[in-house]
Amino acid sequence: MSLKSSLWRYLGLLAVAALAVGVFAGPASAKKLSAKQRAAVRAQLRKEIKKNPAAVNRKSFIKRASLVNFKLPVTIRLRDSASASNPNNASVDLGTSLGKRTINLGGKLKADIVFHDSYDGGALGNVDIDIKADPTYNLTSTSIPILWNDQVTATGTSWDSTLLKAGGFSDAQLTALGHAPGCVDVQNPGSPSHLTALGKLGFGVGALDGTGAPLPGGPGLPGVPIHSGGPTGPTVGFAAAQITGTSVDNTINAITASGATGDSTTNPALNNNVGANSTPFPGYNSDSTGGGSVNAQASDARNVVLRTNALKLDIAAPGTQVNQVTKSATEGAGGEKVVGSQNEVMGKSGGQANLFGNIPGKQFGIDVTVNLHTRINSIIRIVDQDAFEPLIVGGNWPAAVFTCAQIWTGGIENYIPAVRLAGSLKIAPAITSDGKLRIAKASVKSLPGDNARFAVAACLMPQQSFNQEQPANYTVADPTTPGNVDADGSLKDTKMPATANAIAPAPGVDCNSAPSPLVANSALPPSTVQTLIGATNPAADQIGSAFAVGNGSAASVAADLNVSNVSLDVLLGNV
Repeated sequence: MSLKSSLWRYLGLLAVAALAVGVFAGPASAKKLSAKQRAAVRAQLRKEIKKNPAAVNRKSFIKRASLVNFKLPVTIRLRDSASASNPNNASVDLGTSLGKRTINLGGKLKADIVFHDSYDGGALGNVDIDIKADPTYNLTSTSIPILWNDQVTATGTSWDSTLLKAGGFSDAQLTALGHAPGCVDVQNPGSPSHLTALGKLGFGVGALDGTGAPLPGGPGLPGVPIHSGGPTGPTVGFAAAQITGTSVDNTINAITASGATGDSTTNPALNNNVGANSTPFPGYNSDSTGGGSVNAQASDARNVVLRTNALKLDIAAPGTQVNQVTKSATEGAGGEKVVGSQNEVMGKSGGQANLFGNIPGKQFGIDVTVNLHTRINSIIRIVDQDAFEPLIVGGNWPAAVFTCAQIWTGGIENYIPAVRLAGSLKIAPAITSDGKLRIAKASVKSLPGDNARFAVAACLMPQQSFNQEQPANYTVADPTTPGNVDADGSLKDTKMPATANAIAPAPGVDCNSAPSPLVANSALPPSTVQTLIGATNPAADQIGSAFAVGNGSAASVAADLNVSNVSLDVLLGNV
């Protein structure tokens, strides 16, 4: 072999080596990697970060990840959201009439951290955050209290006021006896003095006399008798304990100023948490001019009579069209779908972050936008229910069975578009208490003046009992039948129309769907509680089959969402 030939071969080897090194060196080098080579680099990066999460903060790691557009699957999880003092909170401004509500947040979201080539114009350490729509990953919130009634906790009130008034008591007598309209005695079973011996609230034989003592004929729970047949039939039984008193879940003290969130599907008691603010409602002054002292009772969380369920908020799929204003030609004429709303197309959720500090040109290190979807069911507490019909063996339970108790409504789909959050991101590898691998911590909040405006729609049409209904007991049992009553003469809990201490999950049906038999048949016979959409209003203004403004089954209000503080853990993998 000649010297010239050897020289050329040597130079050729140098060129090949230079090209091999160059695939990791120049601005266009990544384009020369084959698909197989890219996959090998990504596999090595995944292995490296799993072994040492702090590697994500190394410039050498970021350069290699950027050259292959490495995607790191992560879970973004809110911290300490299961505690009553949950630090993650937001305010929902419902307008001048209703005021602001503070809610607490929890849950987790699925995302990818996407590294991109810094040689193509991005700053070193800049990454994209792609937040995925996945039904198994949700944010959660506490219940949002909407309307309140300060009679609920007012001193000297009682659930049985309407029943006693129908029996001949005057308003003055009711006030003197501590039986004015309200629910303050619906706190813990057995707490009112006149019920201590029995430990229950409920329908009973006869009523109270002018001194508050039972009338002759039975132990005397205030209320109405059980008849064997018709209003003029003989009294054949004693007290029939109602849902209210036998269920801790329906007591007013069950409504808790707690910020704890979670999956209310598996833990329905979370629907009783109305946020960590113990005074969620605007306090009233003693006169309209603003003088006098604030009425703290008006702001008591237990006074809530209309609230949402504890919400599950998922990421809306990009491109989802939400038509909330204009109607199609087949939907009839007149009216808006949701007052204060607009037609929306849900955008992609995600944004940017910088692993080393602030995003160039911005005063924060993380900037993301989320587009949310949630289904809202309302919870209504019944106060001062008209009640004057007796219980009849074999008949339906009257509406009085819900006095001071609670009722679920059907659901309405709601969307919250363009919630922009900004804050800081710090690489902070650690093992969480539940064994997950954390690679970073973050804190985000709404930017000043950048609230998310949306229309919140709440259903007002009763659908089913808040407590789990017992269909076998949709009619009143005969108290003279052996085994149907307790020793105190009350119908056993197993004979009641709903189960004590068992909250039903939020109904899966749409707002204004046909109610359960217990609700439907609680009107005065032969009337029943009916839905409002149908033959009587075929051109009702709707969202899907659920929401109808024109017929009164639901209400809507414009709202502004401001996220005050959210603390996040960025966990390795989709966990």
